This record gives sequence, structure tokens and C-alpha cells, in this order.
Amino acid sequence: MAKKVRTPEKIQDEIRSYLGEIEYLREQIGAIDATIAELRITDSTLAYLKEKGEGRAIYIPLGSGVAIRGKIEKPDDVVVDVGAGILINATVDEARENIEKRINTLMELRLALLRKIEEDTRKVNELLKELREGQPEKKG
Repeated sequence: MAKKVRTPEKIQDEIRSYLGEIEYLREQIGAIDATIAELRITDSTLAYLKEKGEGRAIYIPLGSGVAIRGKIEKPDDVVVDVGAGILINATVDEARENIEKRINTLMELRLALLRKIEEDTRKVNELLKELREGQPEKKG
């Protein structure tokens, strides 16, 4: 059975498609990295407040760069968004456990995206090789 021959234009279109997907996946990884960084900061803040927060005066952000002065009365009483805007009361340890689970889920997703980038990169390299092999050799 003869091997299907693709035109150089078709190969170039496939390469462009893979490169576009790789760029999109890299953007998604960037967004995941930013979310993980935010979750880690939140986790560190919760740990600090649990240990040293009771009675401390803080500024509570209201939005748009505006904050109000407040005082931490119960540092181990937090509210956690469990999805779809549903909020539940939790201890700091429970909130931190929830954050750790979210980080782990995001890390798994990040790894899957990296694997997909690796797979797409391999396909691009194969297509480039196929494109080069289909070109007549230049003699100098």
C-alpha cells in the first residue's frame, strides 16, 4: 500500500495548527501558575493568622483599592467558597486542606498540559522532518 503524500502546504497548515495549540496551552499553564501562586499566598496568610492573628488590627480590602480597619477576633473561623458561590464555615486547617487539594488538582492539570505540549512538539518535529524530506536537495 502506498504511503499517502501530503502537499507542503498541507504540512505547513498542520504545523501552524499545532503551534497555535502549543501557544494556547502555554497560556493556560501561565494562568494555572498564577492561580497556584495565589493559593499558596492564601495558605501562608491563613497559617500566619492562625498562629499570630488573634487581636491583631488589620485592613480588610473592600475592592477598588479601598480597605477598612478591622480586628481579628476568631482567627480559626473562616469562610470557604466550595464552588458555585456556596460558602461554608471552616477552621483554618480545613481551609488549608481545601487549598492544598485545589493546588494538587491544578498541578495534575498543569502536568497534563505539559505532556500535551510535549506530544504536539514531537508532532511538529515529525512534520518538519517530513517537509524537509519532501524538498529537493539544493546543490551549491
